[in-house]
Amino acid sequence: MPLFEVGTDAELIPFRQLRGGGDLYEQEIESLLWANLEEFIGESLFPVARQPTIPTGGRPDIVALNASGDIVIVEVKRDVDRSQLAQCLEYAGWGRTTSLDELAGAYHRGQDAFFADWQAFTDTSSLKLLSRKPRLVLVARDFQGRTESAFEFLIENGLPVKLIRVSIYEDLQDRRFVDVEGEHEPELTPHEEEGPHVDHTMKSGRRVRMTDLLDAGILQPGEELMWRRPRLNETYTAIVRPNGSIELPDGRTFSSPSRAATEAANVPACDGWWHYPDLS
Repeated sequence: MPLFEVGTDAELIPFRQLRGGGDLYEQEIESLLWANLEEFIGESLFPVARQPTIPTGGRPDIVALNASGDIVIVEVKRDVDRSQLAQCLEYAGWGRTTSLDELAGAYHRGQDAFFADWQAFTDTSSLKLLSRKPRLVLVARDFQGRTESAFEFLIENGLPVKLIRVSIYEDLQDRRFVDVEGEHEPELTPHEEEGPHVDHTMKSGRRVRMTDLLDAGILQPGEELMWRRPRLNETYTAIVRPNGSIELPDGRTFSSPSRAATEAANVPACDGWWHYPDLS
């Protein structure tokens, strides 16, 4: 569907999608993903490496971990064909057999920093082990031929795979826009939605954002939030801005809660949960 800017006198001003080959798309989106994992993926992640060479062959675009110890493999493909989908599944297979030591060897800040950074992210004094249940996130603009049906089959049968469609646009003033269409996940039936395991952090197939809380009146612009790290006896504060970003006391603002927590604590990554100061 064409994307337009609404101008004066009801004029529709077309945006044009950035031109370029698959390599241009993949490099640009990968760089944006690496710097903004939570905004794209919808959860706080511990970034391990970009394009590490793995023993089974190949170089996955991004390897990360979540707080539960799940390996998250993110692949960026402009137009996914069958061979690329098979390659992504091979990377997920590698994720089942890798180890913390192997991930430490590929860590972007160096092997010596990996274990301390991983403990800081999970906020534990003991070392969080891997869950052996890797997840695959495919970021793409489109699919080729029957590949989309194959991917839909994987999703509908409960495999830990996710699709996020992303496009890049620019306007006549050369301003650039990234359109993240959201997570593509199987729809729950009404019966399943009423079950005890419904995820209340999800809305319409994606993670709840700060803007959702503002729109619902749960948060108000200017309200103070707090993030505590009991193990280190550290506390940080921030305020909610009208656009849904989080502002630290030094004036820096971030669209991601975890990114705000990471910068506040001056650590490489963390799974930061902000809350009202009057909550324990």
